[in-house]
Amino acid sequence: MKHNKENNNMYTILCFGDSNTYGLKSDLITRYTRNIRWTGVLQEILGPDFYVIEEGLGGRTTVWDDPIEEDKNGRTYLIPCLESHKPLDLIVLMLGTNDLKSRFSVTPYDIGLSMENLVHLILHSESGINFQPPQILLVTPVPIHSVGRDDLDQMIPDMAARSRAIEPYYRLIAEKCHLYYLNPDQDIEINPTDGIHYTEKGHKRMAELVAEKILSEVINR
Repeated sequence: MKHNKENNNMYTILCFGDSNTYGLKSDLITRYTRNIRWTGVLQEILGPDFYVIEEGLGGRTTVWDDPIEEDKNGRTYLIPCLESHKPLDLIVLMLGTNDLKSRFSVTPYDIGLSMENLVHLILHSESGINFQPPQILLVTPVPIHSVGRDDLDQMIPDMAARSRAIEPYYRLIAEKCHLYYLNPDQDIEINPTDGIHYTEKGHKRMAELVAEKILSEVINR
């Protein structure tokens, strides 16, 4: 295991995301327990040599200030978050779905640029081991879809096509910046109530995919 060799600390992973990292249920109010949330399941899969830090927030954007909901700007929060949790071995970065909201008026291309902004912030930080930047696993958000709810369709118009259009830009960021990359695509089960948030089965599968990526590529690089 290639990490923290000098002080033999456990491998520290920060999971920075939105409501699906937080574990929001389909009622849009309550939260899955830690043993069901994908971050908690990830901790169980990886075991005691790893420390998984949950940093999920419903409505979190990449870089945008929300004019309706306050304190949702991911970039603003990320800066002190890195300082608070350092030294970090790896950051699992999964944001972008909330950027699709009509209130922000941004395209999938813009969302790609916004994510690249966050990536560069991390890569220019000293929040990793020995004051180096931590590794990054960039995860494209799972595509969402309409379930015929007028409120959600107005909040995120044309959600299916626009959410799928994010992937090529994230993949390019990963290639350009030499990041680890994961595209769960439609391998994650989304609940039929809102078409956005994971089911319990979806959380379990996300944990499996992230764990597989970490153990096969990140640790054994």
